[in-house]
Amino acid sequence: KRPKKAAGVKAISRQHAKGRMTIWERISVLTDEEPTILFQNWGPNLDGASLVTAIIKIDGRDVALYGHDFTIRAGSMDATNGKKLARLIELAGKRKIPLVGLNDSAGAYVPAGVGGLDGYAEAFTALRKISGVVPSIMCMFGFNAGGGSYLPRQGSFMIQPKNTFFGLTGPGVVKSVLGEDVTPDELGGPGVHSQTGVTDFVVEDEVAALKKVKEILKYIPSNNSE
Repeated sequence: KRPKKAAGVKAISRQHAKGRMTIWERISVLTDEEPTILFQNWGPNLDGASLVTAIIKIDGRDVALYGHDFTIRAGSMDATNGKKLARLIELAGKRKIPLVGLNDSAGAYVPAGVGGLDGYAEAFTALRKISGVVPSIMCMFGFNAGGGSYLPRQGSFMIQPKNTFFGLTGPGVVKSVLGEDVTPDELGGPGVHSQTGVTDFVVEDEVAALKKVKEILKYIPSNNSE
């Protein structure tokens, strides 16, 4: 029960106040069946707690899924997260099943130091190796920065709801380094990314994004039928 309850009522309420679902609510939109949660690493410092990896059923087919739990450490990545994510991606490649990413992350977990960067490096490598082998469908939720942006961009399809952001860094850093005032939407909103080809599908909200995932999967052959 710990993965679903670790965030606490306050953190979940904050997530809802921003108009965002929790990772568990997002999973429930994608599937009616109980997900098979993988790699439940819950160390003394919440190592691995801010990333959920699972195998879920969507319209009767197996799909490998990862999703950041923003209610815990802002969905940030540490070394344990990186190993979890890399193993899931490798599993998707071996089983020839699609990968779905529900991205909602502030990037590397700063207190972990280079551990967070190591985690990203391992996940990046795994994702590049399955490119062209199995499709990966990425949803961008909330405010994603750093590795939380450039890892999912390496996927096959990118879905971005309105009122979300992803970029290598935020407006605050742009202001301090370049002296320019820019809003999150002007810097990394769907209007910008859809024009440059970074985002493939702009949708109204999170539910629409998750429905788009299911729609895309209908066009992708199942390994079971090959």
